[in-house]
Amino acid sequence: MQRFLSRVPQMNDRRGAILVLAAVLMIVLLGFVAMTVDSGFIQLTRTQLQCAADAAALSGAMELSGTDDPALVRANASREIVQTAAMYRAGDKSSVSIDPNADITYGKLVWNGASQSYSIQWGLDATPYNVVKVRAMRTTSSGGDNRLPLFFAPAIGTQNADVGAEAIATFQPRDIMVVLDFSGSMNDDSCLGAISRLSRTAVESNLQTMWTQLGSPVYGNLTFTPTHATLKGRAASGTIPHIDVTYKRSSVAVTSTLALKTVKLKFSNGSTQTFSGLSGLLGTYAGTGGNASKDITNCWVISGSNASLSSGNLGEQFDFTLAKIKTALGLTSPYPYPGGSWDEYIQEVQKSSGSIKTAGYRDMYGYLTWLEYLQTKRYSAADTPDLWKTSEQPVGVMKDAVGEFTDYLTEMEAEDYVGLSIYTHSNTTGAILEHGISKNLDQVKTTTQHRQAGHYKSGTNISAGMTIGRNELVQHARPRSSRLMVLMTDGEANEPGDAATAKAAVITEANLAKANKIKILTISLGLGADTSLMQQVADITGGVHFNVPGGSSITAVESQLHTVFREIANSRTLKLISDR
Repeated sequence: MQRFLSRVPQMNDRRGAILVLAAVLMIVLLGFVAMTVDSGFIQLTRTQLQCAADAAALSGAMELSGTDDPALVRANASREIVQTAAMYRAGDKSSVSIDPNADITYGKLVWNGASQSYSIQWGLDATPYNVVKVRAMRTTSSGGDNRLPLFFAPAIGTQNADVGAEAIATFQPRDIMVVLDFSGSMNDDSCLGAISRLSRTAVESNLQTMWTQLGSPVYGNLTFTPTHATLKGRAASGTIPHIDVTYKRSSVAVTSTLALKTVKLKFSNGSTQTFSGLSGLLGTYAGTGGNASKDITNCWVISGSNASLSSGNLGEQFDFTLAKIKTALGLTSPYPYPGGSWDEYIQEVQKSSGSIKTAGYRDMYGYLTWLEYLQTKRYSAADTPDLWKTSEQPVGVMKDAVGEFTDYLTEMEAEDYVGLSIYTHSNTTGAILEHGISKNLDQVKTTTQHRQAGHYKSGTNISAGMTIGRNELVQHARPRSSRLMVLMTDGEANEPGDAATAKAAVITEANLAKANKIKILTISLGLGADTSLMQQVADITGGVHFNVPGGSSITAVESQLHTVFREIANSRTLKLISDR
């Protein structure tokens, strides 16, 4: 019993020790709880601030412009940044406050070709701005203590915490391959066949402009407005008259310096018809009866005392051969371009079918029909190397739109690189890489201007142009840049092979572009464009299809196409980046 009683104080001592230990552990546990709660609150606030900084930076980047005054850009972007950040909560505060002077920095993202890397130049002078940094802070500043108040930390002497986040946003630099249609049909709107769609005045006025753009050349006695060829007879001498005969195929207009007596016509079927007992100095003669509307091949005119000038006393003879027509037009000097000839031009004007006849100009010679001949028969650069100087349509408005596109990208200085591919080509690939992607946008503009409809070849090998563009982007696109292809056509794919094979090749290329993360923006220009195929290409790659309908005036097409290229220039992807 005594032994048992002697153990009681020891048990009480141990029990007291446990209470002390429990109290100490409770304090430690409360410390951990306090630390956990406050740390969670700090992390939550930091996440909220990061979300606010990210959104604010992106909204500010949307306002960056390379064409507006830098002060205006800063004002617009700062306003959006402050307003966007205010929509986010930050710990115990319902909105995030941004100081435009302390928390927003503007700069310029620049690609270094030598090091193959990007760098950022910060500061108000780093214009045009294409990058913005935003800080969302809960710290002590000149405006007072904006630190985050804590829940339990004050018990250990810490009242508040510094919390902040930072975000940098920019336009994602783009590597753009422009793939253009320079097939033969790209001059259709400046040919006589477009009269029914665009009006005679519009088409013929444009043809006259084209002649002026070629330097208003003078060949023989041609004038711009087409006229029939007039064959001039021998010079007047005493009772021998001077006679002119204007050839109109199924009729002739005869003018003489002495009174007419007889006109005899011979027709393409070998028959003849004579008009006798005439009077007056001029008259128009054509076959009648069975000879009505027959082509005239020869004409004899008796006037004054010239009856003996040809065998059979038929008067002065006029033959309407190609050689005689060419002489009458004064086209005896060498043809001015490598391809074509005056003989071929005259034969084109004399055809019994085709756009010249449909427009009412058969057997009528002048620069208007000559330009029609150039555009329909001798359109390539190898044949007529000066046609690039003219406003062929719709290729002319396309070239101007591409020029505006590259000028706009240059002004914005957003580190976009551009390359150029043209289809169709006579090489084995069916297209040509005119320029690889680079910062030299002027060369893309210049080369585009120096190409013409059917420059290399007439066909429409869309897939070949896409292949060239895809390979260039896969092999030479910059790291972190977005890959974009701008594909334009005014017609339907007809190469390689037949139309079905050509279209299948386009779809195959679209899927290959998608696999290589290349977005394709397609442009259908005019009535002949395969809009459904272009829409399908855009859909496959996540791009956009722009349709510029046909049947509009050149001015309307130009306006629409410029709008499309301006929209493409402005449709940049925004991206959050790091400056480390």
